Amino acid sequence: MVNQAWKKGRILLASMIGVLALTMLTLWGCGGGGGSSYDNPASSAVTTKTASALIDAETLKGWVDAGLVNKALGSYDRVVILDISADATDNRGTVETTDDVKYNLYNTVGHIPGAQLISAGSNAFKAERAEGPLNKNGEMVCTGETIDALIQNAGIDGNTTIVLTSNAASATGAINVARAYTTFRYWGFPKNRLKVLNGGNAAWDAAYDLTMVVPTIKKSTYGVAQNGTTNINTDVRVSLSEMIQYVKGIAAGNADKVTIIDTVRGSATVLNATVSGPTSDLLDSTKFTPVDGAVKGSFSYFAPRMLTSGMYFKDAAQIRADLVAAFGTAGTEESKLGEAGLDGTKTFISLCRAGNYASIGYFILDGIAYYNSTVDVKWYDGSLGQWNLMAAKDAANPTRGGQLAVGSIWDTTLLMDNLTWNVDAPRSKTIIDYASRVYVVEPTYEEGNQIENTDKAYRSTVSGSTSGGGASAGGNC
Repeated sequence: MVNQAWKKGRILLASMIGVLALTMLTLWGCGGGGGSSYDNPASSAVTTKTASALIDAETLKGWVDAGLVNKALGSYDRVVILDISADATDNRGTVETTDDVKYNLYNTVGHIPGAQLISAGSNAFKAERAEGPLNKNGEMVCTGETIDALIQNAGIDGNTTIVLTSNAASATGAINVARAYTTFRYWGFPKNRLKVLNGGNAAWDAAYDLTMVVPTIKKSTYGVAQNGTTNINTDVRVSLSEMIQYVKGIAAGNADKVTIIDTVRGSATVLNATVSGPTSDLLDSTKFTPVDGAVKGSFSYFAPRMLTSGMYFKDAAQIRADLVAAFGTAGTEESKLGEAGLDGTKTFISLCRAGNYASIGYFILDGIAYYNSTVDVKWYDGSLGQWNLMAAKDAANPTRGGQLAVGSIWDTTLLMDNLTWNVDAPRSKTIIDYASRVYVVEPTYEEGNQIENTDKAYRSTVSGSTSGGGASAGGNC
């Protein structure tokens, strides 16, 4: 307690100086009329401009003290803090078990002043959706209706800078904030308006006081796709059909310089049963996908290694060093990514099992290591939970569990290294029967990009203004 008080006192002067600087910048930057937006922020955006998407508690404290958090709708440099915290560990390391306790940490342990709780955690940004040859895929990017409801309830408008935090001082917290960051990026929010609090609530609590006061939030009428225009950034996400084409290109010599980062594989042992397999089905975790292995040309960078401790992310130099040392499996020979491979990369694709670790990979590349870069960073939300279902029926051995038509264009088994059928010994796993999910007539690659085709056609059912609506409690969005 004494140490914490000392730390908080030590930072007080720095915070006061920060508030003064922010106030001056705000006064200097205000005065513009309309026309500010995520794509064309007002000149006062300098007050929340940072070197990367990762910020520290001192920076956020300056914004809180300057009155930017939950500032009036339509104001320049408005900040909204989203506490994404559906997890079983609070920011003091105490393991909680019941939903009532863990969902009430926001109120029982406290939260950052002005923060709003997203009580579903990373699940708030997921959906079951049709894609490729399957009429249902688990844990995919959420729909336009879902993201619109979230941002409107949180009072987010076209001038808002969003700060993401979590009470989970672990990789769980990293998943919560990274999945949100990645989803916001997909739905058209530029990185200069998205921030992640390094260390989450624990970092704030180490220096400043948490609060029990729940903010009252005025809902916005802002939408991600309104007035006949969609803000969706499909370049952020890799659909199944696009992933197949990328991997075919890698297998053919990788002329496009694509690097796939496997964030769930902890070592060069592709089929390590405790890390990367067997892959449980995303809709029925008691059963398993037909196949496992490594996507051809992928390199291992285990997501927990992207953190230094708790929910603290590595910096750009550390991330680069890890990538230089990254190794994967190409055929039967290990190969290093190395300096040349890293520097030559034009496109990174992050994958895992269910899009969660993959979102951490996306964030550390897009939001930290390549924040001010033209390198293209992408997220494969379907990941191995989808990829490993893409196996055709085997007439010679029907028990292997593949459900796609023989000769299916969606079959990925030839695009994997160290291919293993999970029904075979020594695994002998029960394979999911997903025949009811397979379309009777398979779509083409173009037809099979259902998620992005739907999202590009989505229109927000709102007026298009940046303010309005009534007040709502900010404790549970």
